[in-house]
Amino acid sequence: VLRIAGLGMSGFTMSITNSSVQIMYNAMLQKAGGDLYVGIMTVINSVREVISMPVSGLTNSAQPVMGYNYGAGEYKRTRQAIVFISVVCITYTVLIWLCVHSFPEFFIRIFDHSGDLVEKGIPAMRIYFFGFFMMSLQFAGQSVFVGLGRSRNAVFFSIFRKVVIVIPLILILPTVFHMGTDGILMAEPVSNFIGGAACFGTMMLTVWPELKRGGRERGTGEKA
Repeated sequence: VLRIAGLGMSGFTMSITNSSVQIMYNAMLQKAGGDLYVGIMTVINSVREVISMPVSGLTNSAQPVMGYNYGAGEYKRTRQAIVFISVVCITYTVLIWLCVHSFPEFFIRIFDHSGDLVEKGIPAMRIYFFGFFMMSLQFAGQSVFVGLGRSRNAVFFSIFRKVVIVIPLILILPTVFHMGTDGILMAEPVSNFIGGAACFGTMMLTVWPELKRGGRERGTGEKA
């Protein structure tokens, strides 16, 4: 029960940290840009939920597949699953980021047609979603940690990206560096680059060598 609860803590931590970040975004945007930017943030969040849904669905559904093969000692298949979800997630997020960057007005008008909101929302969308493709590394890395039963790693990187990086940047960039609403919005892409690279890099440095070593030992045992 404790192990199951530990694995579930990853999803819980992501949800609660996302809520905390959203509170900080709304509070700081209200202070720096008023109600208009709070509305822009609402649209941005709606767009983000829609475009990240395929990645979230893929990585969540891959967890039992990776866990089953890992438990069965099928380390080669586990590595293949990691490569598959990584390639698909990166490819999809790069393509969707290019679409959002090239046609931000189209995505904004799905949820709101207000003239001021569209005008101010276009540059805001481009800033917020810059580096969106790096979030795929966070999704892929955390799904591997959860699927292979490494709940501590999954929980740590959930907290690291949102609490350690995003929230301080939301406070620092507009106040210390006087970057206004642009600085608040920049907190997300910066966290995507740092958090995504750290999560995926740690997974590749810790999990991948173990899977390769396990595959070699399994192959030697079968030959013997």
